[in-house]
Amino acid sequence: MQPFVTPSALALPSLPPGTVSIDLRFDGQRVWSIDVRSRPSDALRFPWPAALLPYLVGSTRLSVHDSATGSELGSVEVEFSDAPTRVSVVDASGTPLVVNKWGRLGTALETMGAAAQRRIIDRAASIVSELTTLGLRPFIVGGTLLGAVRSGALLPHDDDADIAYLSEYTSPVDVAREGFRVGAQLTAAGHEIRRHSATHLQLLFRDASGEIVHYIDVFSAFFTADGKINQPFHVRGNMRENQILPFRAVDIDGTMFPAPADPAHWLTINYDANWRTPIPGYVLETPPETRRRFDNWFGAFNLHREYWDEHFADPERPEPAGRAWDLGAAWILDQQHELHARQVIDLGCGDGALSHALAAREPTRRVLGLDYCDRALARAESRGTAFPDSADRVSFRHANLYRLTSLSVPQEAGFAGAFDVVANHVLEQIGDHGREHAWRLIRMAVRSGGSARFTFHAHHAADVRFEDPSGWHLEQHALEREAARFGLSLAFTTLARATGTVPGRRPTGVTVTLADSPATRGLAPDFSQRSAP
Repeated sequence: MQPFVTPSALALPSLPPGTVSIDLRFDGQRVWSIDVRSRPSDALRFPWPAALLPYLVGSTRLSVHDSATGSELGSVEVEFSDAPTRVSVVDASGTPLVVNKWGRLGTALETMGAAAQRRIIDRAASIVSELTTLGLRPFIVGGTLLGAVRSGALLPHDDDADIAYLSEYTSPVDVAREGFRVGAQLTAAGHEIRRHSATHLQLLFRDASGEIVHYIDVFSAFFTADGKINQPFHVRGNMRENQILPFRAVDIDGTMFPAPADPAHWLTINYDANWRTPIPGYVLETPPETRRRFDNWFGAFNLHREYWDEHFADPERPEPAGRAWDLGAAWILDQQHELHARQVIDLGCGDGALSHALAAREPTRRVLGLDYCDRALARAESRGTAFPDSADRVSFRHANLYRLTSLSVPQEAGFAGAFDVVANHVLEQIGDHGREHAWRLIRMAVRSGGSARFTFHAHHAADVRFEDPSGWHLEQHALEREAARFGLSLAFTTLARATGTVPGRRPTGVTVTLADSPATRGLAPDFSQRSAP
């Protein structure tokens, strides 16, 4: 079999009967694995993942392998471009990268080395011990359980460790409260936590330079009255209590971990009946009704954060929509004479360019930049050296608009009296739940006696896709409907009909005021006299 390769896709003439998963290697390095079980024999064309496209420069020996046996099924020498180099899919430190189950490039355990895998096992065992000390019932799940049962080792194509604890509660409200309490306890114990929902935590582990080297997931698991076991974000299925308790012990490279009493049943619910077969390209497809249930019960606090992490990881990378971001920032700065408050919040501040510019334009203004992307905040902090005269009046803070806690930021930051809010191309790039909290912060600003202005794209990008929020848009009438729910009125200004590399997206500026309605008349403007929502 000889693969046919173009800069946009890989095509295979056929695969041996019974092949369920294939690995693609560049010069011997696995870069992508594909689950081919549902592929008809005449439909073996695979577009290159978007995350891989920037690396397709130069030449390589592309080989296709059976994931289960490692045997080579075919190969071809490929020239993706005329660059006199070999294709190199590595990070800044030279560590090999592979397309993960989310379609993003990451580091797989197989490339981390034995010492790193040992650290993950030891840390996972320590976390199990900590959770037990907190009075919880922890056990391994996901790929960690699969690796233990299948081979007694971590899965080579996985990238983390997965631990759950079996809650004694059956009500989602109680499970959520417990999840927040567990997160607070782990934070107090010194762990760095990234919260994906009320019931899903990531414990982050960094190297000496501050880069995240691996993480360990901690999930809540619980039974509901319908007899189902639930482990957000994915697992929900029929299970008896005696299929999970008492826990059995399983071995991972000489370390014993608690596991469900019937691990095969759990793994079938988590994956499918073929869990015994190695399928590195397996994609978790959570049923829509399960996702809706879990999102409504426990929230979803991480929408597209990985996208922005990757974007801001490259200090030279420009804003994804090019000149439109500069155009929006320029409009906000031109409007700055209308920002009368001495305090300004820059929602979704990104690399902090607008925050610093706002402070530099007005010598008595204090600017607070908010973002949920830690890499963006780090870049924003570093910009202060370019603005020595105003750097002491600019600060940055982590805030997640998908969480209710974002509404307490003005009070926690010590704001007294009126404050303004600006946001440059943020509202169209966040989901409905995030926009609800953005509207509330905007309403707090205008009620305080301040003002609010933001920009958005009124038309989507030509290549719009869910995975890239920079291509999203909002329609004017939809924004007006949303704003009206919060007692707000909007005035629109078209900034340009075309914006260089993004023609037709119609970047628009918006000025926000309180609507003239009984619900908004007579509101006290003194924000300092009210507690945070």
